[in-house]
Amino acid sequence: MEGHGPVEFVVVGFAGGRIDESLGPALREQVERGTIRIIDLLFVQKDEDGSQRSFELSEVSADEKYAHLNGVPQEIDGLIGPEDVEQITDALVPGTTAMIVLFEHMWLRDLRAAIEASGGLVILDERIPGRVVDEVDEAVHATA
Repeated sequence: MEGHGPVEFVVVGFAGGRIDESLGPALREQVERGTIRIIDLLFVQKDEDGSQRSFELSEVSADEKYAHLNGVPQEIDGLIGPEDVEQITDALVPGTTAMIVLFEHMWLRDLRAAIEASGGLVILDERIPGRVVDEVDEAVHATA
């Protein structure tokens, strides 16, 4: 059996529930390139009055304003648990929609196989958010 790459749990918020039409094609492109495998994906929403809802990808992509998400592949529905959905939705600012996605880093899975074939072992896998890297990059270039 082939090993898995690291699986990442990411929550992305969209103020006002507006999700740009570039999201669907960007997700499909990463899957088609073999960079990631989307395991589960769903959306949660907290309305201005505080009411909360969650939507599976198939439900959201059936809505015309989210048609750009049609064809975004996912492997398994329901792996993102109700406790996660509740905790994330509770934390949302009213009027916000969030995408919750669980995905596997396929590129690292392939690299892991080569590392292990060479007798190596990945002993630490830590994620640093892109915005942190951006801030450090800006600080370094500001002092240079």
